[in-house]
Amino acid sequence: MKVVLAACLLAALTAPAYAGFDMTFSSDPHPGIHRETWIDSAIPARIRLVRIDLTSSEIAVYATAENDRGITTTEYASRKSAQVAINGDAFAVNGYIPRGLAVGASNSWSNTSDDTGSAILHMRRAGERTVAGIEPPETLVGLAELPSGTEGVLSGRPLLVRQSVVETTFDCNDPVTVACVRAPRTAVAVSPNGNTLWLAVVDGWQSASLGLTASELGVFLRDRGAGMAMALDGGSSSTLVLDGAVISSPSDGVERTVANHLAVKYGSLPKGELYGLICKDSVIGCGTDVPSRKISGATVTLDDGRQQVTDSTGAYDFLNVTARLACVTVRKTGYVTKTQCNQIQSGQINYNSVALYEGVDPPDAGVGPGEDAGIGVDAGGVGDAQTGDGGNGISEPGPGCCESGRSTPNAPLLLLVAWFMTRRRGTTA
Repeated sequence: MKVVLAACLLAALTAPAYAGFDMTFSSDPHPGIHRETWIDSAIPARIRLVRIDLTSSEIAVYATAENDRGITTTEYASRKSAQVAINGDAFAVNGYIPRGLAVGASNSWSNTSDDTGSAILHMRRAGERTVAGIEPPETLVGLAELPSGTEGVLSGRPLLVRQSVVETTFDCNDPVTVACVRAPRTAVAVSPNGNTLWLAVVDGWQSASLGLTASELGVFLRDRGAGMAMALDGGSSSTLVLDGAVISSPSDGVERTVANHLAVKYGSLPKGELYGLICKDSVIGCGTDVPSRKISGATVTLDDGRQQVTDSTGAYDFLNVTARLACVTVRKTGYVTKTQCNQIQSGQINYNSVALYEGVDPPDAGVGPGEDAGIGVDAGGVGDAQTGDGGNGISEPGPGCCESGRSTPNAPLLLLVAWFMTRRRGTTA
């Protein structure tokens, strides 16, 4: 390793100055997936770039679940039937443990957590699209701070682009990132509006491509339109797979097994079914043991606008629900309104029974305590509007909430204001 680093440092010091890249190849292998190759012959350096349309209803983005760790990027793409995949976070070889927080298939990895040295990419399905965001290293993110419905998280360092500006300071002494010498690199970037995801792999430590510094890669991604960008594991881990083949040039000459990965799949995503019972006080035993607790005449509204009214069975059943965090709001006179969510898995029946309690709605009726079934509790970005989803703050209403993002209004204050307004309208409440 010391010999390699010394050779890279020498190459970085003696190579011609950064001159700029020319695109030498482009194609559209699948709708919503665009591929390019960029060359800077002065360095020399070669970048393989894939641009993903996150607004497409037929695009899904996955991060590795813990039980899929320690395999090659090609194998992970095969397991997910994905057309595109790249390697993920730097990791401890013993046990393939990512250095930062990792989440896959909506479940967090054991023995992983965020730290002040790592940025994180988080992703989730929202309606008919994918929502992704990059949080900077100084924003410590726990599972509770992730947006509701987060399905995947990858960590990496260093942060390359912040709010469309290339970072100016890099730790040149970090042996993991070797940020200040030209090397093979993998990176992800998100556009300011959150509609585009870029995956970049830089070939390096080869005569045809020495690689790039972290700053040079940041400049390249900013010039493509990135609002936020972060590096993933580099060196011999850097790998880009397209349609089952490695299209990058790994520095070892062979593909390496790594801890986790990021994969992109194109194709019609099978819908799921959302079924549940509406029960008084508790859902336990409501279906069989205590049928008298089934609530008929309750209006169940799915977050896509569809409604059903429960009959004597107390059941609702929505078909053809897009795979995502789906929420139902249940209302019935004499009961407190409740919104409850569950992650929809493609092609499966997903259960989401709701317990209602007798009473009247407070002014801000909505989600009951602890009822939001997502990883986090906030439907927006974990950072502020500058660094959350898409790097420019995608705001979308959370279930039963007022707004998304960091600035959630104070609940007691809202109650007081609502009470005051009802008094102003002449009520005697």
